[in-house]
Amino acid sequence: MKRIPAGILLATFALTAPLLPPLHAEESAQQLSDQELGPDQNTQDESAGQLKKKKLGADQSMTDESAGQLSNQNLGPDQNTQSQDESASQLSNQDLGPDQNMQDESARKLAEKQGLENKARKTGSAPTALGQSDGVNGVIYAVVGQPDGSVIIGGRFDTVNGLPRLNLARFKPDGTLDTNFLSAPTDGVEGTVYALALDQSGNLLVGGYFTTAQGQPLQNFVRYLATGAVDANFNGGQGTNGPVYAVAVLPKGKIVIGGEFTQVGDAMRKNIAEFKADGTLDGPVTSANESTGAIRSLAALSNGGILAGGKFNIAGQTVRNLLRTGAP
Repeated sequence: MKRIPAGILLATFALTAPLLPPLHAEESAQQLSDQELGPDQNTQDESAGQLKKKKLGADQSMTDESAGQLSNQNLGPDQNTQSQDESASQLSNQDLGPDQNMQDESARKLAEKQGLENKARKTGSAPTALGQSDGVNGVIYAVVGQPDGSVIIGGRFDTVNGLPRLNLARFKPDGTLDTNFLSAPTDGVEGTVYALALDQSGNLLVGGYFTTAQGQPLQNFVRYLATGAVDANFNGGQGTNGPVYAVAVLPKGKIVIGGEFTQVGDAMRKNIAEFKADGTLDGPVTSANESTGAIRSLAALSNGGILAGGKFNIAGQTVRNLLRTGAP
């Protein structure tokens, strides 16, 4: 085989070397661009929207969200304005609060309410007067009810419903005058009745400022039996030397009177006195010189004590006008 000289080979290589680069001409301009930019910048195929998202970052990738969605997110969950469909009246009711939620009530409803309230005030039963005709032609100071519903009145008068009654009268449960009770012109008391009470036997206790009872000389405190007859034996027929303004019956049947007096019969009792259930005078409730003035009201306590009120002073005490006696 004929050898080619080395010089010729070198010359041949030198002539053919410029032809090697065209072997890579088939690579696309894009590939060359990729190679030149490097892997971190190979973004030319990404869309403008994708590039924008990358530049905005994950927290700002909101381009595709609608304006309404963005508004809801900006307002927060408590202000989600999708509730804008609520009617103006609903919003008004919410603004006013539950106590003022009255806008749905019509004027007619309010008027009806007002009308019902006015009617309710007028539905109370009217008072019914006892008796007929002229009634009582004087002043009534005391009233007491009996177990059967009858009512006894006392005061300063001489006729009831045109019939003579001397400061005492009784009405039946139906309101008509009892024509059989103390019906004679002198059956009552000559003077003024200030206090009435019933004892445990149903007898009528009468206190006041009078000189006779049923025509008998009995002063200021008497007892009428349930039959209507005066009990002349009560305390031996002895009364007080001054007016009796109050009467109270204690739980065990004792009777207490208060007023403006210094004696009961021959015994000294100053403004307050106590009687046994049989009508005899009991021991002093207080010292004879303990109080000055007048006792106007009495109340019996369940423990046997007494409350007394009026206008008086108690010796050695600064408290006035109120007295409590008996067990505490």
